[in-house]
Amino acid sequence: MHGLRRTLLCSHSLSLTAPMLRRALLAALILLVCGTALPLASAQELPIDLDVDYASFLYDANETLLELYLSVGAASLEYVHDGEKYVASVPLTMTLRPVAASAPEGASTTPVFDEETTLQFAVTDTSALDDGLYFVEQFRTVTAPGEYSLDLVVPTDAALERPELRLSLDVTVPMYAPSDQAMVSGVTLSSGIQQAEEVEARFYKNGLVITPNPKGMYGEGQGRVFYYVEAYGLPAAVEAEQYTLLTYISESNLPRPIEAFQRRTTRVVRAPDVIVGAFDVSELPSGSYFLRFAFLNDNNEALAEQGKKFFVFNPGIERETVAMDEGFETSLYAVMSEEEVEDNLQHARVLATQQELSQLGRLRDIDAKREYLAAFWQRRDTDSDPSVNSARREFYERLRYAEERYATPFEPSWETGRG
Repeated sequence: MHGLRRTLLCSHSLSLTAPMLRRALLAALILLVCGTALPLASAQELPIDLDVDYASFLYDANETLLELYLSVGAASLEYVHDGEKYVASVPLTMTLRPVAASAPEGASTTPVFDEETTLQFAVTDTSALDDGLYFVEQFRTVTAPGEYSLDLVVPTDAALERPELRLSLDVTVPMYAPSDQAMVSGVTLSSGIQQAEEVEARFYKNGLVITPNPKGMYGEGQGRVFYYVEAYGLPAAVEAEQYTLLTYISESNLPRPIEAFQRRTTRVVRAPDVIVGAFDVSELPSGSYFLRFAFLNDNNEALAEQGKKFFVFNPGIERETVAMDEGFETSLYAVMSEEEVEDNLQHARVLATQQELSQLGRLRDIDAKREYLAAFWQRRDTDSDPSVNSARREFYERLRYAEERYATPFEPSWETGRG
């Protein structure tokens, strides 16, 4: 475990990425990256637009390579003029510790990694910053397989009147040691992948520069979903020299591929096999989706499967009318009156991030507002039941409770401090 601190690798030369999504809906951090719901009271506007994601890969027989991906919204930072540039500094503590519930009896649950660092970002012109600009950073380390909790803390900054920011992420580190069965690494979602010869290049890996997209947000401004994944153990699991890889996109609540978003390719068996590719999602309607991989043998049986959730925001693409059990949110908002939609938008402000509020302020068309609400709540839904949006249901249960307990003749009860 001590090796995790010792082998931490990170890039200190941070740079501003190109605009990814200029009007993207931005969900609460943990709802996006690990699928576990935050308490609703904590899903308020964050003092810094910070997102984190991770992927794990084979390292050796005993340890696994863990990659942590961070993104920081450029417009959410405060800058100080320093010569020819404007510099923003973000002190950050990252702590990785085994989860007590899954640790063997007697095993230590003390942090295996406790790093304090200061991220620095430089721009030449702060007037050009908007909600679609992000700084992206990557950290690499190795650790023993297991269940971990990653905690990120940005301390209070009194001078900037910035409150403390705390985020947590559940991290599963599998064992990829050589075996007689096929296994698949984690999936790195990327905003761009290109070939590179220089090993020292930022985000370099296996002859490629893979720029992470920790937000997992695509669509307007970033129309292609790039991905990187590795497969292990195929020689022992496949008798033939080739296997079939099925790669496809499905809606988050449906397992079947979306027509025109699936590929079936024949690949040579390798150890490991590196899979790189992209899907154009510029014509997909707004919503949450899964990128899925199925490794098939000659009998079309799945040897291994992997998936990764991502999000699309395309306000100009209309979604086809679907039955209630296939599109709960879309069907729900499609039958609402304009007054009900406006009320729901006011309720959404309670949970909306700064970027979501900015997007909301630019909506004029009623259909765009319905689409906004559908995507807003769909991205916060974390269970497997497509007929019920658990996050939305819990929110409105709390709203009704506030209305019952804290009624006032002057303003809606849920807008009061106690409500």
